[in-house]
Amino acid sequence: MKFPITAQHLRALLWPGLLGLSLSACSALGSLGGESFTLEGELPANFSLKAQAHYGVANSCDGRSQARSFESGYQSDPQQYRFTIPVSYREGMCEMRLARVGLFIHGRHGDKDWQQTYANGGLMIVDKLPEGAPKFQADGTLTEQAECTWWFQASHAIARVGEIEKLLNCKGAGAHLAGNELPGKTVRLEFRVNPEEEPSRDNTWIKFAEGWKPCLPKDGWQRCQEPPVFKTFKMNGRECTVYPNCTE
Repeated sequence: MKFPITAQHLRALLWPGLLGLSLSACSALGSLGGESFTLEGELPANFSLKAQAHYGVANSCDGRSQARSFESGYQSDPQQYRFTIPVSYREGMCEMRLARVGLFIHGRHGDKDWQQTYANGGLMIVDKLPEGAPKFQADGTLTEQAECTWWFQASHAIARVGEIEKLLNCKGAGAHLAGNELPGKTVRLEFRVNPEEEPSRDNTWIKFAEGWKPCLPKDGWQRCQEPPVFKTFKMNGRECTVYPNCTE
C-alpha cells in the first residue's frame, strides 16, 4: 500500500541534507577566516609586485604547508597596490600560520618578453625582532622604502647578441615582522627607481660625460683592456657607441 507524502515527511527527508550543506558552508567560510595584515605601497611605472605568502601547520593536525599569492599587474603609470594577507586561518582541522612572504618585484624596460625581469625581496616572520629592526608605530603602521636600480649589459643570447638587456636589483625590499604583533597592522613598502643606471659588471663599461662606453675585454677576462679599446652595441635595432643616448 502506498502512503501520501506530507509536508512533515518532506521536512524529515530534507533536513539532514540541509544540515549537511549548512555545516559544509560554515566549514568553507571558516577556512577563509582568521587574522590578517595589510601590505600596501606605491610601485613605479612599468613595475608589478607579486607577494607569495607561505603558511605552516601550527597545531598537531596532519596537514602540509601551503602558499597564497597576491599580484598587482603592470601599469604604464605609477600605481598603488594593497594586499590583505591572512596571518592565520583554518584548513579543516589544521591551524595555518604565516611563516614568510616572498616578494617578486617585476620590471619591464620594453614590450618584448625578454625585456622583463625581476628582483627578490621578502617579509620574514619572527618570534623576536633582530637588534635594530624597525617596529610598528603607534598608529599600527611600519614604512620601508626599497630602491631599485637597472643594471644594463650587452646580451650574449644567440638571438640578440650585443643588444642591450637589463637586470633589476632592489635594495631594502623587505622587513622582519614579529608574528604576534602582525594582526591588524599595515606594512607600507614603497618602491622607487634609481635614475642612474649602472653596468651589470664593474670595469666592463667606462663612464664619460656623454654616457657609458663598452670596452673589449682582456684575453680570458671580462674586464676592460688597458688602455681601453671600445666596441659598439645594439639598442632597439640601432648600432650604438654610448649608453643610453646611443650616439655621442
